[in-house]
Amino acid sequence: MFRGRVRIQLLLMCSLLVVLASIPPVFAQEPVTLVFWDNLFAVDEARPPEEEFIFQAIAMFEAENPDIIVERVHQAPDLGTFDQLLRAASIAGNGPDVFNQFAGGSLISFAPFIEPLDGYFTEEEMSQLVGWDSVRNDFRADGELLGVPYGAGSYFAVYYNRELMEQGGVDMENFTPPATWEELLALAQSIKDNGVQPFAIGEQEGYTGAWVMATLVGGLVGPEVFFDMRAREVPINAPEWVEAYEAYRQLYELGLVNVDAGSTPSGDGQLLFTQGKAAMWIQGGWANRDIYDIFGENAGLFPIPTLDGSVYPGGIAGGPNIALSVMNYSQHKEEAVRFIKFMVRPDILDLYVSVNQTEPSNHLQADPSVIQNPLLQAQAEQLLAGRTIYPFDNIMPGEINSMFYRLNSAVFIGQLAPQDAADQLQAAYEAMP
Repeated sequence: MFRGRVRIQLLLMCSLLVVLASIPPVFAQEPVTLVFWDNLFAVDEARPPEEEFIFQAIAMFEAENPDIIVERVHQAPDLGTFDQLLRAASIAGNGPDVFNQFAGGSLISFAPFIEPLDGYFTEEEMSQLVGWDSVRNDFRADGELLGVPYGAGSYFAVYYNRELMEQGGVDMENFTPPATWEELLALAQSIKDNGVQPFAIGEQEGYTGAWVMATLVGGLVGPEVFFDMRAREVPINAPEWVEAYEAYRQLYELGLVNVDAGSTPSGDGQLLFTQGKAAMWIQGGWANRDIYDIFGENAGLFPIPTLDGSVYPGGIAGGPNIALSVMNYSQHKEEAVRFIKFMVRPDILDLYVSVNQTEPSNHLQADPSVIQNPLLQAQAEQLLAGRTIYPFDNIMPGEINSMFYRLNSAVFIGQLAPQDAADQLQAAYEAMP
């Protein structure tokens, strides 16, 4: 009897061992690594990484999500180079999981490689953010959601150095910003006549022309003109475009900029301004932090003025800049969406505003008190009138934008006639499907 019980117990133990042996061993799950291509969240190499927004945000996300590692890959800030890299990697299917891109046309041009986010966000989540129209395919109300808008955007302005303006004969105590482009040219000429360089410009890449043309053409035709151009309802080489090009290049023709402006990179143009070599400088709101850090109360700004006789006078060009998107070939879409949802939380957007001081939050629960930069506060007040113009290069496809930038520089220094440049842009767009 005893031997029988032992025998039964041995059989049971053997059976248990067989069952246990058939169960695969359980190991700790390795964290998922998200590859994030970033060329729009600015990083100041002179500051400790822990003070930069994107590094703070990633560290906070990883602390809350220990199963995900975000591998940030900094990409070239040159827009054309980044577009080429992203397109080549996407065709090969070995690009990032998440990337940021300028909202609008540049983003839309990557639609074949982007995972639509419509099914990932609830109506309640979407109702808390402003700017969704800038990330829908073809700008259609029912277009696929190609990304998430990040921040309220930047707007283009003329920055000025108060001390140099005064040296140039401007009464800054009673200064009224010019209301028209013609008044701006007259102001610059008077500053030049008083022995001060009016403008510092770096137009090698053609970016200044993009900001000026957005304002001048939008003012002449109205805020919907660039949407109409994309829809092929208005030609790019319309008379108003040529008129705006003619006005833009007067800065160079009249000697109101540094003589090497056409061959000077944009960053070097900023350096000339911050070194006190010119009274004024044209740039976007992303420069607010740098300019205030350098000049403090000695810095000021006003919107790029529209041309005299504009149908939309006083229109301010700019709008949503950054969009966060997921690639459709990503193997980690759910984790990528979790990262994006974290990034657009109101507290993280407030951190973005607080650290950078370049643009407001686009979240309805934003804390306006985090805006401390007087330049950004001034821009926010200027925008209360709501007369905004969404720029050409935020709407058109990336290939046209790259060509646009190149032509701007040539027009600026007189190497290419405005009509010829406009005709080239029109022909290139007509050739696109």
